[in-house]
Amino acid sequence: MITPEDRKFLELLDKEEPKAKCLRAKISALFARNGKVLVQHNNDWHQEYNCSKIGCIRNIMNIPSGHQREICYGVCAEQWCLALAAADGISLKGSTLYVTKHPCRICASMVAIAGVTRVVYQEGYPIVMEQFDIFKSKGIEVEQAEVTPFKDPEASKTHSI
Repeated sequence: MITPEDRKFLELLDKEEPKAKCLRAKISALFARNGKVLVQHNNDWHQEYNCSKIGCIRNIMNIPSGHQREICYGVCAEQWCLALAAADGISLKGSTLYVTKHPCRICASMVAIAGVTRVVYQEGYPIVMEQFDIFKSKGIEVEQAEVTPFKDPEASKTHSI
């Protein structure tokens, strides 16, 4: 059940999502526990490979959403959060992931390994295979929430990476 606290975090994400630097996908994520944000980030690229200067390699090569992620210099919002938490020694065990689009399989696997117990997302992802749902296998609660009044309609039109 989506709570008022969930809505508060989703509003925060919808306000941040347009700031995502990825040219292909506008996605924002945060991990929270006990009403506090532990870590938050958007889709972004490595500083060494600024996609606004070199272009989106996946778009240039006409790679469909959800395929050949290893080609991309972009880093998913969830992966940024996981890396930042690791760098700062922040445990995500028992936390909730809030994310504007359902995590891809790579992110879902990493989130499960981190010990997250709940995922709240707003919009779907193009490739989710029921028979290989790591969230279901690990007993992670997953809920879809509505977008908030702060959602940028342009962000909803973007691909997943």
